[in-house]
Amino acid sequence: MNEHPPDVLELLVRHELAIKRLYETFAGLFPHRSDFWRRLASEEQKHADWLTALQSGSMGQQFMLESHLKAEAISLSIAYVDDQSRKAAAGNFSAMEALAIARDIENALLEKQFSKLRNTGSSALKSAVMNLAAETEKHRSALVQAIFSEQKERS
Repeated sequence: MNEHPPDVLELLVRHELAIKRLYETFAGLFPHRSDFWRRLASEEQKHADWLTALQSGSMGQQFMLESHLKAEAISLSIAYVDDQSRKAAAGNFSAMEALAIARDIENALLEKQFSKLRNTGSSALKSAVMNLAAETEKHRSALVQAIFSEQKERS
């Protein structure tokens, strides 16, 4: 059985879905922020759908040729997010820790993944990547604000 390894776009889809599951877990653990986490989870599903659409079109081939993303790095990030989901399901995080973990994941996406994609060729592909980066920045900003709010509530 010689299965070929998943392509980078497939791994990015899996990554978005792993983050979605983590946020859904946080929604169940922190009822006072349930709507916040569910909104983020829903948007992660939207990101996965965008990436899936890229996969099926000609842009998917171009993406594979032009991206400098490493499958191993994405796989490690998926494993990290899945590990955080397991820990969260066991109740190992406070609300503040959950927010900080999510912020760090969104930061890593911006710094390590999307920053490598900014120089892609076609305008359509560049637009898709920039939309994902803008959505990720929106998540990061929302998480920073939620952390600030959580700190304020506790003081």
